[in-house]
Amino acid sequence: MSEWAAVASTLIAGVGLLFAGWQLMIMNRAAALERRVARDGVVVSWRPVEAPRAAEPDGTAVWLYELRMHNPGRLPVDNVRVDWHFPCPVQRRRAGVLEPATNTLILATPVLAGGDERRWERRLVMNYAVAEATLPNTFAEVHFVDIEGRSRTNRWPRTRPGSE
Repeated sequence: MSEWAAVASTLIAGVGLLFAGWQLMIMNRAAALERRVARDGVVVSWRPVEAPRAAEPDGTAVWLYELRMHNPGRLPVDNVRVDWHFPCPVQRRRAGVLEPATNTLILATPVLAGGDERRWERRLVMNYAVAEATLPNTFAEVHFVDIEGRSRTNRWPRTRPGSE
């Protein structure tokens, strides 16, 4: 009788160890996924809040864009810089004054808390005909330092239209 008890308790202990190992594997996979989301999920998105219906007499037009950067992780990222790349020259209009034309706007914030987002609005002047045809090729790169001190760069969208 004691032999059966020993065998049964050994089997129960073995099943318990297998279950504990399985749970540990699931927890490790979940933690790895959370780290990946925190690292690869820092995202930049933009949308036109106001879009022109037609060009001005000089061929330009004004768009008002809202750009958002989101940190989906639980921990902050710092030294954040967004390089917003346009396929045509753009000029930022601030208080009625036009800044020099550029193909890249740079936006920055020192820290972005976990689960938080940073929002910018920019009024941009572009050649209407060129912009309408090329704006789908706009992309952004977000550069940041993660909580472990590693520099990262995420590109959005990840691929250019037509490059698949």
